[in-house]
Amino acid sequence: MVDCCRPNPPCVNFCRLDGHLLKGKGVITNPDNGQYYEVLGVLAEGGMSTTYLVYNYAMEKLCVLKEIDSELTSVAKARELFRREARILKSLNHQGIPQFYDFFASQNYYSLIMEMIYGESLQMLNPHDEKEAVHWMYQVAKILDYLHNLPQPVIHRDIKPSNLILRHNPREIVLIDFGAVKEVTQKPGTRIATAGFSSPEQKKGLSFIQSDFYAVGTTLIFLLTRKSPTKFFNPVLNRFVGLEAAGISPPLIEVINFLTQLDPNNRPQSAIALMDLFSQFLD
Repeated sequence: MVDCCRPNPPCVNFCRLDGHLLKGKGVITNPDNGQYYEVLGVLAEGGMSTTYLVYNYAMEKLCVLKEIDSELTSVAKARELFRREARILKSLNHQGIPQFYDFFASQNYYSLIMEMIYGESLQMLNPHDEKEAVHWMYQVAKILDYLHNLPQPVIHRDIKPSNLILRHNPREIVLIDFGAVKEVTQKPGTRIATAGFSSPEQKKGLSFIQSDFYAVGTTLIFLLTRKSPTKFFNPVLNRFVGLEAAGISPPLIEVINFLTQLDPNNRPQSAIALMDLFSQFLD
């Protein structure tokens, strides 16, 4: 930790210019329960938040601390989304989803503590073959089956390779980053979409459970071509083209086309149906 003469908001722990840990920012404490977390480093910086690697001495384990960016703490919608993420994550219990540990907020900061997942992002991994890629997506479908069938069903809305981690032990997929999560019963509203991966209806502020299935299809395209799905999308035909030339087998292209239909009603209607589709490639 060092003194810093550069301008930094009071709620950040690392200098925004060179990344060093600011003096007095080595420990973040929950004022409500006294739990404290030693900040070890930055894991990732996104559009709305920063995640840190932290150590909790009470649990004696490494954790992930996600903190809303300081300039957004005054934005009501950003605070609402962050609180929703924490509330929903706290209610979940599935091995394919990070475990919730803690959440605390004040006027200047919002912090969410969750399980550290040891593994690699699918953004960085190449499947050995189609079967392995489909096996990964089959596991995603199992997680979606859990989420979509909760007493209060939720839609993830941000499935993409960087939000899918292949855990080291056991070697299973974990779905992370619930910052865009939405309950099915909530009214249409915030437009949340990742270019190339999210469903077209999300650009209009709409989302359905089938929106998650669309993103599974685009994720498959990326895994098997290592290219952004936008490279294959034909806006005139409103579908993905050139996939066979990119090396994807015709039977799997049929599945991808099914998942990425423009109309959500023409996609699989449940995660169980999605699992059945993938099962034929895993026999």
